[in-house]
Amino acid sequence: MTDMTEIDGDTERITDSLAAGWQLPAAMYSDPAVYEQERELIFRRAWQYVGREKDLAEPGAYLTAQLGDLPIVVVRDRDGVLHGHVNVCRHRLHPVAEGTGCRQLFQCRYHGWTYTHDGSLRSAPGLRDEDAFDRQTLGLRPIQVETFRGFVFANPDVAAEPLAEYLGGAHALVDELNLDFADWEHGGTYTYDIPANWKLFTENTLECYHCPLVHQDTYATAFHTTKANYQCTEFDNVAVQVAPVTELTERLAARGGLDGFRLLYLWPVSFLSVDDFVGMVARTVPLGPHSSRFVVDAFVKPGTDPAVLEQWLDIYDRTFAEDKTVVAAQQAGYDCGAVPQGRLMTNCESTIAMFQRRTWMALADPSITGPRPAPAGPAAQSAPIPREVVEADVRVDAVTTEADGVVSLTLVPVAGGVLPPWRPGAHIDLCLTGELTRQYSLCGDPHTTDRWTVAVLDAPASRGGSAYVHRQVAAGDTIRVRGPRNHFALPDAAAYLFVAGGIGITPILPMVEEAERNGRPWRLLYGGRSLSSMAFLDRLARHGDKVQVHPQDTHGLLDLDGYLAAAAPGTAVMACGPTPLLDALDAVCATNGRVTLHTERFTAPTRSDSSVTAFDVVLARTGVTLHVEEKQSILDAALGHGVPVLSSCREGLCGTCETPVLDGEPDHRDTVLTEDERARGDTMMICVSRCTSDRLVLDL
Repeated sequence: MTDMTEIDGDTERITDSLAAGWQLPAAMYSDPAVYEQERELIFRRAWQYVGREKDLAEPGAYLTAQLGDLPIVVVRDRDGVLHGHVNVCRHRLHPVAEGTGCRQLFQCRYHGWTYTHDGSLRSAPGLRDEDAFDRQTLGLRPIQVETFRGFVFANPDVAAEPLAEYLGGAHALVDELNLDFADWEHGGTYTYDIPANWKLFTENTLECYHCPLVHQDTYATAFHTTKANYQCTEFDNVAVQVAPVTELTERLAARGGLDGFRLLYLWPVSFLSVDDFVGMVARTVPLGPHSSRFVVDAFVKPGTDPAVLEQWLDIYDRTFAEDKTVVAAQQAGYDCGAVPQGRLMTNCESTIAMFQRRTWMALADPSITGPRPAPAGPAAQSAPIPREVVEADVRVDAVTTEADGVVSLTLVPVAGGVLPPWRPGAHIDLCLTGELTRQYSLCGDPHTTDRWTVAVLDAPASRGGSAYVHRQVAAGDTIRVRGPRNHFALPDAAAYLFVAGGIGITPILPMVEEAERNGRPWRLLYGGRSLSSMAFLDRLARHGDKVQVHPQDTHGLLDLDGYLAAAAPGTAVMACGPTPLLDALDAVCATNGRVTLHTERFTAPTRSDSSVTAFDVVLARTGVTLHVEEKQSILDAALGHGVPVLSSCREGLCGTCETPVLDGEPDHRDTVLTEDERARGDTMMICVSRCTSDRLVLDL
């Protein structure tokens, strides 16, 4: 077995040899030590195909997959947001989901721990009897999930670059390939177990130098495979292949002018290809130093003749079987050690050269694939994925004036490293003093994990938080934070209309950039008292006329009726701002059946029905019964009896005090829960919400 320290110590020689047309050392295709490094440095850090977005259309729809040896689950929540998690229960490490399906919750079948779509631990048998059990820190480990051309890709590394950046300079060429086949009918999944290293089969798929000989009766009968016809283009993480059809293919199609074969490869193991009859998404799955699996999802072009389809799929099936045979024989040559390093034909195997350079970069310089968090505790064998919610100290790296009366705080980990991932709409708690905790929306870049940014308005009617930030907080200070939490997530929608009033721009700002990154149509209406009071105008300027800025002192109030009337069907209206603005939006959207309104409020709305009555609350974990008086909140009653409950805003705005309801009918008075969540009645904000029955049973 090759000593990895020998390879690591010869980095410069290997790098130079790759540039000169030589291959990776043969030992790297069979050495268990190299394979272990690949598991961590490649498959735990790279974007990989996992499924089709169409199959996750419904709320609760999920699929499971493997990223290398890492089991994952991807699910769409009730707001239309996709979440990805490591498919391992935080209790005894059993899977929480199997196969595909639709679930409102994930429950481990071993001991019954139950998780929500966003990965939070919802409940566990015996939880009420367990001391010092912090449910917020025991959610499923998160992974990144994004969509591309109707397909779902995942990356275990929450600090990795977004998929759009991963594609780099290939965007224009990819657009020309016309890879939009995700809505075609699924024609089956084909699986090939390969007795060879994953790199060998991947490399085989990346070149057609072998096609005239190996595939002379299969693939080469359908497409021209000579160097003059088979075009390859390489980028940092992406390669493109294009081949014209043969006369046989034209006869099958009974027409000319065919588009031919187009393939997009995403390093390390994902392939999207399409021709005039089928589209395919394939991936190589590593199983060990000497074994791998090639999995192909086939999709049938509408109108394809069934007889032609059968013949066409047979050509591909026999092609992949031929590849399996030659790669298995090739593995024996790599294992014997007689030839330490092969020589490429760089004029027709340039894509293999790209693959090997990229693979070597990941192994020789782990920083290429992004920073990794440090191991958590002595038992950690590899760097863990950060948990979703933390309570920790951060350092104020900068205090920046963003507008009149608005400052932003840039917060970084005290000891370096990365912060938990978040999505647009999330907020964190700033624990400013022992009794002063306030919530502020994250308004930086969700894909930057070494810092968080919040912005704070110096509000005259402040309850103390904004005044403290503006007058007491300085660069270099240490602040305790909790979070992130998200009750204002960006749903999946055909288009977006963002509405921000004043400091309400903070949660909207990352939503705008997310919609732009995903190529979704959007517009932003941004109102404020005056131009000088409106923060982040410089950051929004690059979006041109998609952003409508309306200072009230020069432009008057926002024309909500006009903008809503022009909204396309399926538009999600995302709004944050002062109460009058959101009340006006409520009224306009109530008569507009084409849009859905999602709001985040600064203050709780005034209830027209303010009648309250006393009731009893049973704390299920201890069996204690509390009597809640007419002018008392459940939160105050619990705290008065020494029950430790996290809370912050006390107005039903932040979601910190959310508590599961086991029995009874809550009277919801918060602004956090959706109408569907209220109707289910299985959770409530105990700082403001009450009870419509005589008795509530809470998981406290």
